[in-house]
Amino acid sequence: MKPAMGRATRILHASDWHLGKTLEGRSRLPEQEAYLDEVVRLAADVDLVLIAGDVFDVYNPPIDAEQLYFETLARLGERGRRHVVVIAGNHDSPDRIAASAPLAALHGVHVVGRPTDAPVELDLPGGRVVVAALPYPSEARLRTLLSQALKEDALQAAYSTKVAAVLAELATHFDPGATNVVMSHLQVRACLQSESERALIGGAYQVDASIFPASADYVALGHLHRAQDVPAGLTAVRYCGAPLPYRFSERDVERTHTIVEVGSTTTVHTVPIDAGRDLVVWEAGSFAEVLAGVEDGWHADAFIDLGIHLDRPLTHDQLAILRRLPRDFVRLRALLPAAEDRTPRDQRLDLAPAELFTAFYRDQTGSDPDSGIVDLFLELATDVLEAGEG
Repeated sequence: MKPAMGRATRILHASDWHLGKTLEGRSRLPEQEAYLDEVVRLAADVDLVLIAGDVFDVYNPPIDAEQLYFETLARLGERGRRHVVVIAGNHDSPDRIAASAPLAALHGVHVVGRPTDAPVELDLPGGRVVVAALPYPSEARLRTLLSQALKEDALQAAYSTKVAAVLAELATHFDPGATNVVMSHLQVRACLQSESERALIGGAYQVDASIFPASADYVALGHLHRAQDVPAGLTAVRYCGAPLPYRFSERDVERTHTIVEVGSTTTVHTVPIDAGRDLVVWEAGSFAEVLAGVEDGWHADAFIDLGIHLDRPLTHDQLAILRRLPRDFVRLRALLPAAEDRTPRDQRLDLAPAELFTAFYRDQTGSDPDSGIVDLFLELATDVLEAGEG
């Protein structure tokens, strides 16, 4: 336990923004912008903002996503009045994230793209803060090659040991009289995962909960989209979670802001996130039920995965009617009564490419593809074959 301090240090812990991510082609940027407005409002009452990786969804994000990121950093830093620390996650290009560091520093923003042995040291109103910032520690970013001859358990243990050593080195800079924080983007074994985080083969890139320095007052983690405390035996080790549900499987996961107060003890508070549209899986008993539900105002501002129980695939006329409805149907599926509507696997090898694609499309959507879609598939398949032969 730290000695009593005159004023607690208040920290806002965020991660996994995934700016630029889409849902079946639908932009989530308006929702992300609304969420970041909430972050800026909450930041008015904190001393430090930690962003624990996966700022973007891809290495080369869209321009509007980058613009939103930079505008948000400027608002959070308030020209140096508040400190912000950002690290790269596995979805981020470490060099792209770090490229803004000289300009970001003018706004009180400290950006760390690759693992380093130098912590971020800050002087805040509540006292000195030392942040052991470890961006996503892949083998390449750690400049470490673990023996590929090792079996999976040994490989995972070697990786966990390596990350523990990096954190231990960073922790040598901790000050008993300061607020000492670890921030990283990694996966702790035995924590609940989300489908949106692309699993790494074999789970080699997982760490034990015991790797975090006991001298840390708080460990701020990113990578897993479900907010959760890590049972590490320390004061507070936490994933703050993603701000929005990025897949339908995440639709019921609670979304909260994480605010931490570090004084003589560490206290974690959560605040509900208001931003974001609902993701709804709607299973209708009939086509008429969908029309009646829309008339009654069901799911007016949601992304909808719609399945309809039907005796036969959706017709083109039905699809046209659904697409004209004032609803955002991300997926449309006919829930057919029996498997005879599907082409048996052992018969698919005998199908011509157009027939095979039609069978696949029917299995996935419950309807037949338009001729234009089939023609486009055949054109693309031909291009791929010709490229392979070249």
